[in-house]
Amino acid sequence: MPTAGDEFDTMLARARRFRRRVDELGGVSGPAIDGYVRDRLRFRPNVSLPPPAQAELADEILALLQLPSLSSHQAHRLEQEFFTG
Repeated sequence: MPTAGDEFDTMLARARRFRRRVDELGGVSGPAIDGYVRDRLRFRPNVSLPPPAQAELADEILALLQLPSLSSHQAHRLEQEFFTG
């Protein structure tokens, strides 16, 4: 069953906040987090680990993007919101 509208809107807002946090890191950390999240979402075997200080943030992002209560459409939309803002 898909996540309800208000709850999903809150998730979209969280994805945008995560995007801003990652963008603020810049440098090597931001792209490392993006790469790690992409690899984990695509079940790639050779996951590129983010710097240790950013691993917790990356895991929080993954937890949001991989919620089992999301429909496939919602999961795709949430990923788009995170990766493209």
